[in-house]
Amino acid sequence: MEAWESFINQQELELGSETVQKWLRTLKVIRFDACNIYLEAKDRFQALWFEEHIRPKILAQLFNNNNKKIRVHLTIAAAQAPSKDKKSKFEATPPKFSLTFNSIDPYSLFSTFIPEQENELVFKLLSTLSVTENMPPEFNPIYIYGPKGSGKTHLLMAATAELRNNGIKAIYTNGESFTEHLISAIRTGEMSSFRNAYRNIDALIIDDVHIFSRKAATQEEFFHTFNTLHLAGKQIIVSANCSPQELASIEPRLISRFEWGIALPLVMLSKKGLLTMIMQKGESLNYKPSQKIIEFLLATFNSGPSAITKALQALILRSHLNESHSLASLSTIKAAQLLEDLIAEEAKLQLTPEKIFQYVAEYFGLLPTDILEKSQTRERVVPRQIAMFFCRQYLKLPYTKIALLFKKDHSTVMSSIKLVQKGIENRDSTMLDPIGAIGPKL
Repeated sequence: MEAWESFINQQELELGSETVQKWLRTLKVIRFDACNIYLEAKDRFQALWFEEHIRPKILAQLFNNNNKKIRVHLTIAAAQAPSKDKKSKFEATPPKFSLTFNSIDPYSLFSTFIPEQENELVFKLLSTLSVTENMPPEFNPIYIYGPKGSGKTHLLMAATAELRNNGIKAIYTNGESFTEHLISAIRTGEMSSFRNAYRNIDALIIDDVHIFSRKAATQEEFFHTFNTLHLAGKQIIVSANCSPQELASIEPRLISRFEWGIALPLVMLSKKGLLTMIMQKGESLNYKPSQKIIEFLLATFNSGPSAITKALQALILRSHLNESHSLASLSTIKAAQLLEDLIAEEAKLQLTPEKIFQYVAEYFGLLPTDILEKSQTRERVVPRQIAMFFCRQYLKLPYTKIALLFKKDHSTVMSSIKLVQKGIENRDSTMLDPIGAIGPKL
């Protein structure tokens, strides 16, 4: 029990005493031993909150005196029948259930998407999609994956708009909204309304399904939603930041369904593609940026196409509002002055090896310096290997550069990264769980 109390105290520092008092301390401790603790939630909603907010932390923070992991078993209390004489406060004033789907960006069309050669197959597949009542989809589901900024959201929104224009009842949402809708439905007892909204459609398009990681209740509901739509011959399109095989803390049965159809990768825009995007966006705003301004935008805002687009729009608007800065003769110095706040924001978003060390260290309960030390214990080696993998995967650093960062030789770095990749392929939770938890933050 000391370990559990210590864990709760730590959550008060991270989540606040009010939240912990309401959601965590009200869990009933049924029994416990050296390696197990059995808890009881008062209702399904408290259990869902625990699974989504606390369960991920248990693996990294809850250990007994012998430094062994403590397993937490959670059950839900049997429902108590309400009194006939007096209704509960919840029954008297039930919260309202509302389900608002994500809006579609009017600029995110197939005509405004710039496909790299490697992305042409995905582009052609989605832009020529045919959904009819009498013919089941040729590929179902369609699973597209790629890094942030590769155009996943743009393509999914474009596909949604095209389907709707053809009279198809299509829903676009993302993993976060799906989870929020589910929680709201559970709270208000409106699961039938939730299921009607998500299942009585012709096409379901969900962005960022990797967000379902570690969300057991969300995965369970999506699994049944998927089955219902698939059996009815309805089109399902999803996106993620990695391939189905690399999804961490996602149930195998859900991964297998993602593999039923077709899985296609997306790559980031090349410099040539970004240049085309800037010219295209400038033309739509009646502005032809000079070569110097284009180079300035590409060099300054390299976190992705959306950052460049935002900066270009701000530049045009602010130069019009500021009489001292003529858009036609705008210099890079003046452009930097006009975009000072966005440049500062971009700097915070830049991923560096130091940020990778910090995120990996936080997950494993270490200090960043612990990852770089020479210790060969498993508690240090695994985080170090994962940090090396991220440096290669996200920063595209050469092995020699990574070797310098970690003060290791070239061959050690290569073998470490291969071990992580092998762990991903074999769905080893030792690698998949931390990668799934850390990756979306990078």
